[in-house]
Amino acid sequence: MERFKKLPPTTPLKARQVTLVTNHFRLNPTGRTVFRYDVAMSHTRMVKGTEKIRDLCKGDRDDAAILERNRRCLALMDAAFAAAPFASTSAAVIYDNSKTLIAAEELDMRQCACIRLEGGTIPPGFINHPRFKEGYFTIQITPTSSNHRLVINDLEAALAGDEANPDRSLRQFLEILTNQETLKKNSFMAFYGNLYSREAADQRKLREARILKSGMSKGARIIGSSSDLVAALVLDSKKATFFDDTNKNGLAGNIRELLNRAPNDAPSRVHINDFDRPDIVKYIKDLRVYCLNKPDNTFQISGLTREPLRNVFFDMGGEQLSVLEYHQRDGARLAYSHWPAVIVQSPRGRNYFPIEVLGVCEGQRVPISKQTPGQMKVVVNDCAVLPNVRFAEIHQMLNALNLASTTPNRYLQAFGVTIDVRPMKITAYRRQAPKIVYGGNIKVQYDDVKGSWFSSGPYVLPAKIPKWFVVYDGIDQRTVQQFVGVLQQAMKDKRMEVAQPKYMEMKVAGMDAFLSSIVKSLKPGERSPFVLFTDANEDSHAFLKLQEAKHQIVTQHLRTKTVRECIEPRKKLTVGNILNKLNCKNFGLNHLVAPDHEKNYLQKADVMVLGYDVSHPEPQSPQDRRLGIPPSTPSVVGFSFNGGQNPEMFIGDYQFCPPRQERVDILESRIQWMLKVFNDHRKKLPERIVVVRDGVSEGQLDMVLQHEMASIRRGAAMIKEGYKPKFLLVVATKRHQKRFFIDKSNGEVDNSMPLTVIDHTVVRPDVTEFFMQSHKAIKGTAKVPAYTVLQNELGMSLDEIQAFLMGLCFEHQIVSSPISIPEPVYQADQWASRGHSNVLAFFRVMDIEDPEDPSKKMINRYLKPVEDPLPGRPKFEYDWTRISKLLCYRGRRLEKTRANA
Repeated sequence: MERFKKLPPTTPLKARQVTLVTNHFRLNPTGRTVFRYDVAMSHTRMVKGTEKIRDLCKGDRDDAAILERNRRCLALMDAAFAAAPFASTSAAVIYDNSKTLIAAEELDMRQCACIRLEGGTIPPGFINHPRFKEGYFTIQITPTSSNHRLVINDLEAALAGDEANPDRSLRQFLEILTNQETLKKNSFMAFYGNLYSREAADQRKLREARILKSGMSKGARIIGSSSDLVAALVLDSKKATFFDDTNKNGLAGNIRELLNRAPNDAPSRVHINDFDRPDIVKYIKDLRVYCLNKPDNTFQISGLTREPLRNVFFDMGGEQLSVLEYHQRDGARLAYSHWPAVIVQSPRGRNYFPIEVLGVCEGQRVPISKQTPGQMKVVVNDCAVLPNVRFAEIHQMLNALNLASTTPNRYLQAFGVTIDVRPMKITAYRRQAPKIVYGGNIKVQYDDVKGSWFSSGPYVLPAKIPKWFVVYDGIDQRTVQQFVGVLQQAMKDKRMEVAQPKYMEMKVAGMDAFLSSIVKSLKPGERSPFVLFTDANEDSHAFLKLQEAKHQIVTQHLRTKTVRECIEPRKKLTVGNILNKLNCKNFGLNHLVAPDHEKNYLQKADVMVLGYDVSHPEPQSPQDRRLGIPPSTPSVVGFSFNGGQNPEMFIGDYQFCPPRQERVDILESRIQWMLKVFNDHRKKLPERIVVVRDGVSEGQLDMVLQHEMASIRRGAAMIKEGYKPKFLLVVATKRHQKRFFIDKSNGEVDNSMPLTVIDHTVVRPDVTEFFMQSHKAIKGTAKVPAYTVLQNELGMSLDEIQAFLMGLCFEHQIVSSPISIPEPVYQADQWASRGHSNVLAFFRVMDIEDPEDPSKKMINRYLKPVEDPLPGRPKFEYDWTRISKLLCYRGRRLEKTRANA
């Protein structure tokens, strides 16, 4: 990427300035040189006369395996230092417990190039290990191929090179250095920049065999301006849900808790029935466990047997032996022989274990896919702490790292680094809010404190709904009609033209056939009717939206509880939000936005704004990969752009891609579709294209520039010969560690206010970066999104860019307040989520017997052969292009409306 000019910060009005305190702590490195080394560790032993070498720095990637591997590496490094002291003191060496070591002095390669540990030099924890008690260990410490010598106060050198892919050597050093005390004490578990406390006082027991652990997210940054560079530690408190590894009864105790059984219930009365089984399997699949009598023997669970433990047999020396009897012979006292056995799939075949001989390995985070909405809500509430609490937690974590306590940090001393324990303060400012305009040119007043406005007047573009259906289940028609009456009056007030609906009582299972019948009755080119469906079934939403995508009929799903609430006079706000959604879904627009620098904004109709986001599935389990099972959940790319009837009307779609593919390779064709739809409504192509990419990591910025933007440009060039629009490219992200608080005069802190902007002092010095809070934090501590400007062919000033993006945050249309990120990015995320939900529902619906081949499932029809499959990889994969055509909106009846409102 070519270097480009960093835009200067804006010049705000003094009346709108505000002092903020940050979570940035200044690091003060001296002019010392440190030395970076690569670390390799291996274990060698003889197996059947053959030397077998195992790389100890590699292995399984699940949380528990990473923690155990890091623990072993640290123990071996300490043993290597004891056997061959390769530095003047142990404090002169810092180690990330994996492949990187940094020394305060140049190491003697004769001492550390190859250290062999065997016999009495092997750490105590390895002597009785089934795999490690034999053979020897080799530790190799060698200079890194680049940046071996690092001057730790040369911040300019740390910024040299590519802005989109800067060198991380100095930041890596500072991150390892500030972690070192906790890693040595084993007081925290480390996961890629996040650390979670092992202390019982820092965790809270949750229901359903889970634990909420407290910790921190941290990282080092180079910030400031080119003339005033600063190294800073950024520290935020963090919490995460873990599988319970503290139950004294091990995995069996966790299962009892999942079954909601009292401690005094006899084992013979505790059963895993067909109703409970799916939840138990979901909980234990891929969970790493250990044998209670052999703690070093760990493995991941593949599933549960259908048969009870007492009926599970295996071959032992030609004899059929029950798993129950085998473990009883080994001294196990088993009370749950009526429970199924745990299945462990290994390359050599299946193994079986009683649940009650297993314990849960420490430090396993619960993935989102294994948490119910109710569980997630509890965790979100726990994490949403007030600003003062979070600020105090940040300082507690600083002390936990021994960076602010009275006890000297020997590693900081050895490397000549100090830290300012008072967080950095900055002067930020608040922008002026855009003007909000409703139908009849009615302008409404934005409340500068509450961060919202009162919605009044008709819609700018009221929807016309000549035909609609109200379908209900689990609620009486009279109540539904009362609700519709309230809704119709509100529709009238907003100038919507809506016919009388037809009422039908029907379960969600009948919606497929019902929507199909509607489609058959439509005339060519006729607009989609609208279907409002209400029931109390939590699972019906996903099925209904799958049918919407399949049949291209606009739907709105409401819970019966919401319908009943809306009849009450005090629920006008809820009715208003529902109505806002209905208008947007049915080709309408609620309000217009007029920000500062309005001449650059959307109503000029020469600018297209594109937002896109990628939603990835969780990694496929090692067992499924070994079995050659093709991944059944794709990555989903969500898109949104202002291609609707009005220049401020954002619409969108999603598309499925091979799983875990971060780079978006479908942009070339998708930009052509967007430009075509834009041209259909504006009768011209946009001269300017603003691209807002949802958050990617710093290391992926080069990918966005070199691959994704190149695809967008190629696609645009194919639309029309000589067509060369100019681009503004901005990356927006909320997933970062930076926090900002209002510094109150009484020494306390509070949330920063809506419209707050930070564009100096704590931003990157090499790239145009700023933080902008458009919204008011309703719960917990405000998170201020970060924006990085990667390309600016439009020649806009930073003030103009901020005004443009702030305007987009007011374009949500559903609520009378700005959202936290620009609308096209927010919608793109919602489209990606909708695509993810639809594909999961599609796989559930198609998980039935194929009538043409009863040995297969219907979903198998969507498999295709893999071209040149790698050894051990699946020979078939799902045809995501074909599934996309079936479930996406492009080129179909609803492509020009906001169906996912």
